[in-house]
Amino acid sequence: MLFRTIILLIFLLHLPNCSSDPAAEKRRKDNQRQSLMSLIANQNLKADCVYCTNTQAFQGNCSCYVDIPVGTCQGISTGTGKSNSYKISCSDLTSTGIWTTDGGGNSSCTFLTCPPEAYRAAFTSNGR
Repeated sequence: MLFRTIILLIFLLHLPNCSSDPAAEKRRKDNQRQSLMSLIANQNLKADCVYCTNTQAFQGNCSCYVDIPVGTCQGISTGTGKSNSYKISCSDLTSTGIWTTDGGGNSSCTFLTCPPEAYRAAFTSNGR
């Protein structure tokens, strides 16, 4: 699993970028390198993770993953999708709103049923 993730991250590093802003391109590459380093260094550290496809105006769908490697929940710094594992508790987060749960304890909600706290948890750097 780790090998596949590393290969995927390396592949993403080499995808062509449509952005013509050199500063944005540098930030994107730095973020990808940091994600790869975090994945390698933190493969044994686990935490809950929330990911929302669109945090702008509470429009996206969210998922909360229980006890996954911290490196796989690296924050996304560009675009509307955001993720966060810092001070996130899926049990606390899923106590409000309407969430569906799979057999592994992971939960998801749609933009119609997600509570505002889910978007805030994914969007803010400290999860609050």
